Amino acid sequence: MKVHFRSARNAVVAALLRHERLSRSEMSELVGVSPAAISEVTQDLLKKGVLEELATTSTGRSRGRPTIHLTLNASHAYFLGASASEITMPLVITDLCGRIVATHPLPSYKTLAEFTSAVRKTFSSLLRTSPISRNRIRGIGVAVSGIVDPHIGSCRYSAALNWRDAPVAEKISKALKLPVWVDNDANAIALAEKSFGHAREYQNFSSIILGRTIGSAHYMHNALYRGHNDGAGEIGHVQVEPKGPLCRCGRNGCLDMVAGGFALQRAAKECGLTVTTMRDLELLAMQGDTKAIRLLRRAGEALGTTAAILVHLNNPQCLLFTDMEGFEIGVFRTAVRQAIENNILPRFLGSTEILFVDAEPKLLPRSAASIAASEYLAAL
Repeated sequence: MKVHFRSARNAVVAALLRHERLSRSEMSELVGVSPAAISEVTQDLLKKGVLEELATTSTGRSRGRPTIHLTLNASHAYFLGASASEITMPLVITDLCGRIVATHPLPSYKTLAEFTSAVRKTFSSLLRTSPISRNRIRGIGVAVSGIVDPHIGSCRYSAALNWRDAPVAEKISKALKLPVWVDNDANAIALAEKSFGHAREYQNFSSIILGRTIGSAHYMHNALYRGHNDGAGEIGHVQVEPKGPLCRCGRNGCLDMVAGGFALQRAAKECGLTVTTMRDLELLAMQGDTKAIRLLRRAGEALGTTAAILVHLNNPQCLLFTDMEGFEIGVFRTAVRQAIENNILPRFLGSTEILFVDAEPKLLPRSAASIAASEYLAAL
């Protein structure tokens, strides 16, 4: 009975994350649970303050009891989000629905000790300047650029940070006296998109991150797919050019070295182009610069061809590209889309959505907070 109750409760929360507001009868129909079970679950969540009832206005056209809708109570719990990567991002506090309610710059850091100290001091500053009291913060999520063991909250290895076997959760939890959850940054973004963003409608999708390097994460049957030892998603190290540039993993021609932001900026410099952002490179291409066009097409074709393999392997409903480099609509995205469409079977063309979204400035720390929010909701 407990298992059934928990399953029904999780289904209700998932339905409300997807639809924002629902009546009890709508929930019952959506999640396939009896009205009696829905009433039991929602009553428990209302008692805990996780849900709230919305006032219903009657139009006077129908008789009987008015329909009462339920929604998640966004102010029931708050979560801290921190990103550990080569680019220092602010610390954020989000509500239960993934909305940022407070933010504060994070000092620069190199070591885990420096990162922990920066998070502790910034958290204190956040609490002084925001209306959120400390006892309403239910947990901390940390998104790490690197290989992560989410079960123990440790960073096995991060080339960007030069961390090895770093006990991130242990150190931050000890410093802030709060539960901490840690995950890879690509997984964190996929989780945030599934819970609060563009992927709420999909049970199966692949999230591809266009950043300094290329990352990915995959949802299958409504669950994040981690692989045998939490290593699923290393798309950046798929070899696309056997005789290409040497990657930091020790092999030549990885996708990171062709389509990642670092690699494209370096390639542009070697071609004599002066660019500081990918948007600069796209503007040169729009002006007819053949070198810029060639670089962007090469990168886009490599990424698109690799993404086409993902379509054949996973058959996702959607390929969701999150652009953190600012390519915008131009040569690169066009080349990616064309390469996917040219390399997948015709039967996948109509059933696979290809979606590009521009990353918001605080995407990574907000996604990190989503890790904690997701764990909190799952444990209710």
